[in-house]
Amino acid sequence: MSKPARTAKQLQQMLLERIEAIEDLRGQETDVHKGGVVWMDGGEGGANWTVRSVTNRDLYRPDIARIIRQLQMQYDLED
Repeated sequence: MSKPARTAKQLQQMLLERIEAIEDLRGQETDVHKGGVVWMDGGEGGANWTVRSVTNRDLYRPDIARIIRQLQMQYDLED
């Protein structure tokens, strides 16, 4: 069963809304802001998009990663 598809801009906006709902992230620029949503080959049944990493990996946030994974499970990137 395929997931509904959204444009990169729509996915980015959904991510930003969820990220900015986290009080300590409000007003901070994240990879979602800077790198945006990009296509990736997730293989059979895998996510077909991710967020381009442009900041230091030491700044990794599990809460942001969880938000990205949740939306990857819900939506595909539109062709």
